[in-house]
Amino acid sequence: MNKKIYGKKKNPFKILLIILLALLLIFSTASFIIVKVNFDDIFGRTTLDPLSYYLRYSDVEDKYQREQLSFMSGENRLQGYLYGGDNTKGLVVICHGLGGGAENYLAQTLSFADEGYQVFGYDNTGCYNSEGQSCIGLVQSVKDLDAALTFIEGEDRFKGLPVYLYGHSWGGYAVTAIFNYDHNVTASVSVAGFNKPMQMIIEWARGMMGGFAYAEYPYIWLYQKTVFGGDLDLTAVNGINNTDTPIMIVHGTDDQTIGFGESAIIAYRDSITNPNAVYEIRDKENQNGHSTLFRSVEAVKYAEKLDEEYDRLYEEYGGNIPEETEKAFYEKTDKTLSSELDSELMETIFDFFEKADAA
Repeated sequence: MNKKIYGKKKNPFKILLIILLALLLIFSTASFIIVKVNFDDIFGRTTLDPLSYYLRYSDVEDKYQREQLSFMSGENRLQGYLYGGDNTKGLVVICHGLGGGAENYLAQTLSFADEGYQVFGYDNTGCYNSEGQSCIGLVQSVKDLDAALTFIEGEDRFKGLPVYLYGHSWGGYAVTAIFNYDHNVTASVSVAGFNKPMQMIIEWARGMMGGFAYAEYPYIWLYQKTVFGGDLDLTAVNGINNTDTPIMIVHGTDDQTIGFGESAIIAYRDSITNPNAVYEIRDKENQNGHSTLFRSVEAVKYAEKLDEEYDRLYEEYGGNIPEETEKAFYEKTDKTLSSELDSELMETIFDFFEKADAA
């Protein structure tokens, strides 16, 4: 009798599992590539563009002297700049935002120097004149500030001077999260800062990819965790609550970069227990955006006018403005006006620093 031999019946669930695992592997590989490409773009090296209608040091070097000082942050040497070296009121350390450098905050720097403070600004890792192949990530700003304060504390020239912090955006996170470290700071002002690095990244990703950003969350988290380790968990609120140092939180109600009710530090004020934390909400039209909240109304309107003029020039030349024409456009601008700060806000900050020093 002939026996017919049949192969074993294949388990459809096992096949489905293999297919799902293969798809997960493909998705994970693609996700890591997407995350790496986007991080390299967002946190790529920044360079100082000499063409700007905002103040550059070359515009004021005949009136203000600055001394270049450098210090190490990890394996990279960062470039710092000291203004008002003979002033005695205190030392203000300025932390810049992502995509820029110390010189982008020259108006604030000169304002503090005119008020009698020494001012120390520096370019973060991967920014302008500092070393580093990239800016690395959001946590890097607090790591660089930690290095800057360690450098300052080791310099005899700064002994006895009260130290104040001022930071915007990326720097606004740094000047609050820094209190997770141990430094002697008299007062700090955070302008348009965010609370949690991962939440901020997802808010940005959601703006680019919609709900798909949440599917990418594990890969973004893992990528940043391998870079920053436990420091990825540093938050502004934990830093603020870790001290009784006076801290001012400034934020604009129409901030399109760091949402007022989303990732902003001010969105977590009910969780802040520091008794010396104060809040400055900027809600006036034209002064409530991410980078307009500290400028005067006149400066904002003038900058908008210049933007319109540049757009017309761009269209006129089909997106290829001749170098000399573009240079002439910037040279005719009133950089003092476009960089003008809101005097009321600056006076509030001066008063805040003075009261903190007197306490």
